[in-house]
Amino acid sequence: MPRFQKLDPGQVVLGRGRSNALRRRPFVDAIKAAQAGRIELDKDDDAVATKRLLRQASKELGIKVRSSWEDDTHSALLWKRVGA
Repeated sequence: MPRFQKLDPGQVVLGRGRSNALRRRPFVDAIKAAQAGRIELDKDDDAVATKRLLRQASKELGIKVRSSWEDDTHSALLWKRVGA
């Protein structure tokens, strides 16, 4: 017979959200660990996806973050916490 376990709905991530949560984890950790930072992209990294993951991580934490590309090559993203 199957065993059932009660879980907190906020801790359960399903479908595409699960893979995005795993990809977002380093961004969440970076925001928690510092007031500002620099994210260097490899050639195969997607600049748009990187910025989106940073934005999603800040929203998940409830911490406002501003970001800007270091130059026109989009090889490094600078970010910092803003507001209260």
